[in-house]
Amino acid sequence: MKKQQAPQHRRRNLRLAVGTPLALAAAGVLAYGAVFGTFGDDARPEAAAAPVPGNAMSAVAAMQPGWNLGNSLDAIPDETSWGQPRTTKALLDKVRSQGFNSIRVPVTWTDHQGAAPNYTIDPAYLKRVKQVVDQALDSGFYVIIDIHHDSWQWADSMSTDHDKVLARFNATWTQIAATFKNESAKLVFESVNEPQFEQADAAQKAELLNELNKSFHSIVRKSGGNNTKRLLMLPTEVCTPDQRLMNNLATTIKSLRDPRLIATVHYYGYFPFSVNVAGTTRFDATVQKDLSQTFKRIHDTFVAKNIPVVIGEYGLLGYDHGPGAVERGEMQKYFEAFGHTARTNKVTTVLWDNGAFFDRDKLRWKDAGMYGQIKSSWTTRSATASTDNVFVPKSGRVKDRTLTLNLNGATFKGLQRCGDWLRDAAES
Repeated sequence: MKKQQAPQHRRRNLRLAVGTPLALAAAGVLAYGAVFGTFGDDARPEAAAAPVPGNAMSAVAAMQPGWNLGNSLDAIPDETSWGQPRTTKALLDKVRSQGFNSIRVPVTWTDHQGAAPNYTIDPAYLKRVKQVVDQALDSGFYVIIDIHHDSWQWADSMSTDHDKVLARFNATWTQIAATFKNESAKLVFESVNEPQFEQADAAQKAELLNELNKSFHSIVRKSGGNNTKRLLMLPTEVCTPDQRLMNNLATTIKSLRDPRLIATVHYYGYFPFSVNVAGTTRFDATVQKDLSQTFKRIHDTFVAKNIPVVIGEYGLLGYDHGPGAVERGEMQKYFEAFGHTARTNKVTTVLWDNGAFFDRDKLRWKDAGMYGQIKSSWTTRSATASTDNVFVPKSGRVKDRTLTLNLNGATFKGLQRCGDWLRDAAES
C-alpha cells in the first residue's frame, strides 16, 4: 500500500449535545466493541504445531488470520522513517499472542541497492530483513515478504524501460531467493506489491505483469533449497479484485502448472465509504453489496478452482490515519461483515496496520474494542444495530427513537445503558 495523505473528515457534527450509548444485549456479540460487546479468548485461533501442509489450500487456511507490519521495512528510505519504531522480537511475540497466525512483512529495497547491472542489495539491510523474518518465524508465524514500494518507484516504468526494469526485478529476486532458500517452509514469497505500469494500455499491462510473475516464479524455483516447493503469492494488477484482472492472474497461474501458488488481492471496501466521501457515511446496502460481490468474484475465480487466496491487505483507507474518518460503529459493522464474508468464502486475510491499530511502542491496541470486533469475526457472527449512538438535545422533550437490529443469528435479550439494564415504564 502507498503512503497516503490523510483524507478530510467530511461528516458534519450533529447539533445535539448529548450522545447516549446504548448497549443492546444479545445471545451473541454485538458489533460495537468495548461499549457494545464482549469478547473472550474463545475467538482466538491457535496455530497448528504441525509442519506446513503439503496442500496449498490447507497451508493458506493455516495462515488465517494475518497482520501486516506496515510502514516499517517498507518505509522510505529507512525502517523508522515513517514514524514506527524499530521492529523487536517483543513486538512480534505480542502480536502473535493476539491470535495472528501469519505476518506480512512488506519490504522496500530501492534505497538499499547498488547500481546496474548487479543491483546489489546492501548486505547490512539484507541481514536486517533476515533478522526480522527469523524472529517472526521463531514467534510461530507464517511470514510473507515481498518487493513493496519498488512497484511504483521503478517497476512502473517497465512499459518504456522494459529491459532495465526486468533486469532489476530479476536481480532483486535472485538475491532474495538465495538468502532465504533454506528458511522454513512457513516463509512465503510475494512477487510484487500492487504492481502498476505507466503509459500502457490494458493488454500491455496484463502482459507485463504476466512476465514479472513468471520470471519471479522461475527464479525462485531454480534457486534450490526449500524454494523448490515454497509457497509463492502472485498478485493481480494493483492487487485489485476486478474480474478482468483476476481472470488474467488465473490464466497465469494455470499456465505455470504449480500446485504451490497463491493468488493475492487487496480489499479496502467500497471506496466512498472507505474514505468517507460523497455522503457515504454508513455501512449501507451499497457498501454491503460491494463486499459480498467482491468476495463472490474472488471465490468463483480462484477458490472454487482450488487456487488459494490471501487478501494481503484489508481495512478502511480512512482509518490508516487514525479513528474519526469513518464513524466507529459503522467501521465495526464493516469489520464484522468482512470477517464473516471472508470466512464463508474460505479466504485468508491480512489486516493492514501502519500503526493505526496496534501501538508498537506500548505494545497494545489503540482501540481494544475495534480489535475485539475484528478478532470475533474470525470465528463467529455478531449482532449489529442501525447506529451505536442515540443523540438527545440538552433541553426539551426527548422524542422516541427506533433502532433496527440485525441479529445475524443471535437473540435479543435486553437493553443496557452504562451497564444498567433498562426496563419499560410498564414494568416499574
